[in-house]
Amino acid sequence: MSVFRLGAAAILCLLIASPVAVQGQGTKVGYINSDQILAEYGPAQDAKMSLDATVAGYDAEIQQLEAGLQQALNEYEQQQLTMNADARREREQELGNRRIKLEERRQELNRQALQRQQEVFQPIMEQIRVVLEEIRVEGGYGLILDTVSRAILVADPALELTQEVLTRLEARSGSEGDG
Repeated sequence: MSVFRLGAAAILCLLIASPVAVQGQGTKVGYINSDQILAEYGPAQDAKMSLDATVAGYDAEIQQLEAGLQQALNEYEQQQLTMNADARREREQELGNRRIKLEERRQELNRQALQRQQEVFQPIMEQIRVVLEEIRVEGGYGLILDTVSRAILVADPALELTQEVLTRLEARSGSEGDG
């Protein structure tokens, strides 16, 4: 789901963006691939599956509403030649209202999906932020960037921290499951 990927990447970018001023050329910079972290981190995969199930229900509802509207439009097209002008106007108004309600419902479900995404991923993003902050402090990094934001054009692979973030997240998940 594109909303998922865009929203998750945006949330992660906002979480790691901090008001750190890069001073001079001696600042140590690292980078991560947030898509890889979200794809490989177990709790993020579980959250995505939960979100996908919710969105699938929303999609099914919209498809059902669209099918009902299409059926009503087909019936109108078949009957319109036998209807008087007032009946046609009334039916067209009804179909127009139905189309508007469908679009309103689609927008409402999109808002609910985004809200649900935030609810599901906020704790995961917080875990990632904590690990990134630990790595930043321990490694002396002034800045950690995300390749998903496309702000990095070229970089030394030695500066990539994605695997270290994943390792630490998995270690935390394993220790939380034991306790």
